[in-house]
Amino acid sequence: MNYGKITRSLMLWLGSWGLATGVRADFPPLALKEVSLQQIVSPTDIANAGDGSGRLFVCDQSGIVYILRDGMLLPQPFLDLRTKLVPKAPTSYPFPLSTSYEERGLLGIVFHPNFSQRDGLGQPLPGFGKFYLFYSAPSPNAAGGTNPVSCRSTISEFAVYSTNPNAADLSSERVVLAYDKPQSNHNGGQLRFGPDGLLYISVGDGGGQHDNQNGHTGGSGTASPGPAGVLGNAQDKTVLLGKILRIDPLGNNGPGGQYGIPSTNPFVGAGGGVREEIYAFGVRNPWRFSFDDGPGGSGKIFEADVGQDKVEEVNLITAGGNYGWRVMEGTLTHDGTAPNSGLPLISPIAQYAHIGVIVGTPALPQIGASIIGGFVYRGTAIPALQGKYVFGDYSQSIATANGTLLGVEETSPGSGIWNFSSLVIAGGNPLTTRVQAFGRDEAGEIYVATKITRGPFELDSNGKATGGIYKLVQAQVSIATLSPAHDNSIYSDFPNNSNALGDLYSGNNANGAPRRALLSFDLTTGLPSGAQVTSASLSLHLKNAASNPGHPNATMTLNRLSTSWGEASSLAGSSGGTGTAATVGDATWNARFYDSTNPTNWTTAGGVFSASASATTAVSTTVGSYSWSSQQTAADVQSWFGTPASNFGWILVGDESTSSTARVFDSREGSASVLPKLVISYNPVAPALSRRDTWLRQYYPTPGTYVDDSADADGDGIENLFEYAFAFSPLSANSSGAGMQAVVALAGSSRTFTITFRRDPRATDLTYQMQTSDDLLVWNTITQSSAGATPSGTGFVSESDAPGESPVKNVNVTETLSGNTRRFARLLLIHVTQ
Repeated sequence: MNYGKITRSLMLWLGSWGLATGVRADFPPLALKEVSLQQIVSPTDIANAGDGSGRLFVCDQSGIVYILRDGMLLPQPFLDLRTKLVPKAPTSYPFPLSTSYEERGLLGIVFHPNFSQRDGLGQPLPGFGKFYLFYSAPSPNAAGGTNPVSCRSTISEFAVYSTNPNAADLSSERVVLAYDKPQSNHNGGQLRFGPDGLLYISVGDGGGQHDNQNGHTGGSGTASPGPAGVLGNAQDKTVLLGKILRIDPLGNNGPGGQYGIPSTNPFVGAGGGVREEIYAFGVRNPWRFSFDDGPGGSGKIFEADVGQDKVEEVNLITAGGNYGWRVMEGTLTHDGTAPNSGLPLISPIAQYAHIGVIVGTPALPQIGASIIGGFVYRGTAIPALQGKYVFGDYSQSIATANGTLLGVEETSPGSGIWNFSSLVIAGGNPLTTRVQAFGRDEAGEIYVATKITRGPFELDSNGKATGGIYKLVQAQVSIATLSPAHDNSIYSDFPNNSNALGDLYSGNNANGAPRRALLSFDLTTGLPSGAQVTSASLSLHLKNAASNPGHPNATMTLNRLSTSWGEASSLAGSSGGTGTAATVGDATWNARFYDSTNPTNWTTAGGVFSASASATTAVSTTVGSYSWSSQQTAADVQSWFGTPASNFGWILVGDESTSSTARVFDSREGSASVLPKLVISYNPVAPALSRRDTWLRQYYPTPGTYVDDSADADGDGIENLFEYAFAFSPLSANSSGAGMQAVVALAGSSRTFTITFRRDPRATDLTYQMQTSDDLLVWNTITQSSAGATPSGTGFVSESDAPGESPVKNVNVTETLSGNTRRFARLLLIHVTQ
C-alpha cells in the first residue's frame, strides 16, 4: 500500500490560539466503493504516475484530465485539452449527440516510466515529467468520396510544470504519432508502457462496421456491411488501423523523426510497405489492454477486443500475433472468404455472446454488448483476487445502463486453460450503470469508471454529471453453517442394502465394486429470504480409507442429484462397508425409496445425477477434513434456495477406475466435531465507510468532493482536519477555544500547565500528539494517541466522555513547570491517508 502522511498542528501559548503547520480459488465477493460521483461527465481512462504521490489521473472524454488525491477530486484540472479535440459530431448521425453516442475524444493517458526518476547525481532521466495522451483531433485532410476522414488520432507528449506537480503545460505538447481514420468509432485509444520501457498503443480498425466500408482496405460504399471477401484494415499490415503498436516515444528513427521503432518489433525489415510500428494485428476495437506487470506478474498482455454482432473476446497479445478480425469474430467465422495476412489466427482465451445471440457449442454465455478491458489484480487488499484478470462489459445493450463486471483466471499457471466468471458484486451484477474503463493505483488496487447516461456530454435531468469512479474492494459476507438434513450410502454389489444411520462410504472396495454417498441440506431454515449466495463449501471428515499403495489419492466428485431419495433407519454398524438390509424408505443402489414389494427405483441404478461435477477434490488416506467448493456448488445452493422443490442434494462419487479406493466419512449421526458441514457465504455488502469518509459524507454528500484539510470554511479559526479530529462540523462555527483549552495553576514556586483537548476514537487514521516547548523550536511529545487507542505518555492524566457526545473524549494532560519558565503547547495531528 502507498500511504501519505499529512501533518498539521494546533498550538497554544499558555491558552492563546495560534496555528503552526508541519508537515487458485474462486473469485471472491466484491463491492464497489464510491470514490467520485457527479463530478466527471464521461471517464474514459484512469492512471497513476508511479511517483509515490498516490494520485490518480482521470480522463474525461470531453478533453479534461482530473486528479483524484486522497479520494477527492482536485478543483483545478491537471490539463484541459478541449480546444484541441475534434468538434462534436453532427447531431444527425448516427444519433443526436447529447443524448446518445460518440466514441471520439480524450481516450487514454499514460506516464513515462521515468516520470519521477533521477540519476545518482540528481539529474532527471529521459522522460522525466513527461506523460502521453491519446485523443481525437481535427484532421487537416479533406474528407470525401471513397476516402472519408472522421478525425486524426493523435498520441502526444506533454510536460508537467516544474513548479506545480498538479498542473500540466498545454503548450508543451509534442505530437509523437498521428494518423487519420475514416469513421468516428473504433478508436482503440489505450496507451501503456511495457516492462521493456516501450510505449504500446491500441488502434481500432477505423470504424463503421465489418471493416469493409470506404476507408477500409478493399471496402467500398457508405452503407454497412460492405462487400464480402475483402482484406480490411485489421489484416492489412501496410496501415496502422486494427493493430497493437509498439514505439519508443523518445526515439527518432520512425517516420517524421518524432518516435523510434524498436529493432525487435516483429515486422521490422518486412518491406512491401508493412508498417514496422506494428506489434500485433487483426483486432477490431481493442478497448483497453494491460500488462500483468505487478508483483508476481507474468508480464502477459491482456487485451479486450470489441466484437461486431455476436461475440466479445479477451486475447493474450504476443509479438507478431494475428487475432483474426475480419476473418473471425472470436472463434466464430465472420467472413470466411476474407484473406488474412498471416497464420495461424490466434483464438481468444475467453469469449461471450451478446444478449439474445445463441452461438457456440456449448452455447456461449450471453453477457452484454461491448467488452471493457481491465487488469490482472496484483494488489494486497484482496488476497483471494490475486492473479485474476478483472474486466467488464459496457452494458447489456447500447441503450441501457446495466454493465457487468467479469473475471478470467487460468486454472493453474501455464495450463492455458481459462475459467470465465461473472463476478459476485454487493448490490448485484449487472450494475445499474455503464462500465467504461478500469484503472489501477500504485498499490495495484483496481478502480472502475462508469457512466449512467449514454452521450459523452450528456448530464442527468438535474444537470449533474453521471460519471463515476469506484474502487473495487472485498465485500463483507454473512456465513451460514448447515448440517445435512439427510445422508445415506448405497452399494453396487449389495443393491438392496443401505446405511442410513451409519458412516458414509464412497469409492471402490477391494473387488472394484463402487459405493456412493448421498447428502442433502435444508436451506429453508439456514438462509434468510432473498439471500444471494457467494460461495458454498462442503466439508467431510475422513475417518478411514482403503489401502492402495499404488493409488494413494482418490479423486472424488460431488455431483448434483436430479431426483429425490430417502433415508430411513438402516444401520450397518461394523459392517458398514457392505451396508445392511434397507428399511422401507431408504435409498439403495437400485431404489430411490426402498420397499420390498413396491420400490421406487432410480431410472439409472446407482443414482440419477448431473454428469458434470459440481466440485472435485483429491482425498488421500490421511484422516482429517476435506472440502468440495466451486462456483458451481454456490450455483447449486442458490438454485435450491430459489426453488426448494429441486433440492435433492449431491452424490459423492469416488474414484471408480480401480479397486481399493473407498473412503469412509463421518455422517450426520457422528459427533459434533466431525459432522458433515455445508458452509455458505451469502449477501455480500460493501464494507462500512471509514470514520473519515462518514464525516465527509455527513457534511459533503457528493463522493469525491474536494475538502482542503487546511481550509476553514466556517471561519471559526479551526482548520478542517481539526474539525474532523474534534468531531465538529466544518460548516458551523464553534466558539473560541472549542476543541482545546489550557489553564495554569500556581502552587508555591511551581506552576501546573493543564491542557484539555478533544479526541475522536473513531478517527483511526489520526495520530494525536500533545507537544510542549519553551522556544517554539524544540518540541517534546508528552501525550500521544494513535489509531484510536487510549492516550499514553508522561503528561497523560485521564480522559472522559465529552458530555452527550460519546464516544468523543476529553483528554486531560498536565505538565509541571518550575520558576518563570514560559511554555508553549500544540496539538499535532498526523493523518495517514491511503
